[in-house]
Amino acid sequence: MRHSRPGRAPYGIIGGGKASSHLQAYFRLLKTPYIVWRRGSGRAMSEALADCAKIFVLVSDSELEAVIGADPFLKGRVLLHFSGSMTVPGAFGLHPLMPLSSRPMTLEEYRAVPFALDAGSPPLRALVPEFRNPFFRVRKGKKAFYHALCVLGGNLPFILWRKAMDGLRGEFKVPEKHVRAYFRAALANFEHDPRSGLTGPLQRKDARTIKTDLEALRGDSFRGVYSAFARALGHKGARICG
Repeated sequence: MRHSRPGRAPYGIIGGGKASSHLQAYFRLLKTPYIVWRRGSGRAMSEALADCAKIFVLVSDSELEAVIGADPFLKGRVLLHFSGSMTVPGAFGLHPLMPLSSRPMTLEEYRAVPFALDAGSPPLRALVPEFRNPFFRVRKGKKAFYHALCVLGGNLPFILWRKAMDGLRGEFKVPEKHVRAYFRAALANFEHDPRSGLTGPLQRKDARTIKTDLEALRGDSFRGVYSAFARALGHKGARICG
């Protein structure tokens, strides 16, 4: 797939997943030329991306090093990737600090996304001149920890809200609009006071109610999740047995 104009060298994009779709959307809004190559496209990578001096390798972390090392064509080109957990020799990491959804964003939203760069790499504008996004750096040896924090903050609340939504709607017939309002209030509490915004038994250190909650969750896979969260906050009596 080619989106380019005469006189401007296009960026190459390897991969067709969610990250690739967002990068393509951002480039289109920036009117920046690009060419997408996917395995199984029927064309060799070296043929499809021959005009690309800079190539984004947007594949899963488990495939990243293999893809970069497999094709001699990539040697001598500037390679960029979005992995937040890996440092890859011969490539520059640009991890977007944003949970990417299936919906495309506006140009203003894309420009506001911060990027995490490997320590010691050139500035973001030197790597991708069209990107005027904010950026910060992650020290060598700390990327896995950085990424673990991103997963904790960006995905675990989503899983918990989905669990609560399914239970409150399915078991108790609570209208979805009320459940969403409850979640929005929780997020507002965090935005107002992230240190002291907790409510309920976890905030009150109410061991009896926590124990009752855990008993009510017996047989539910989220029982261990509740217990782990309570113990992480220092509630030693929240350990479950049986």
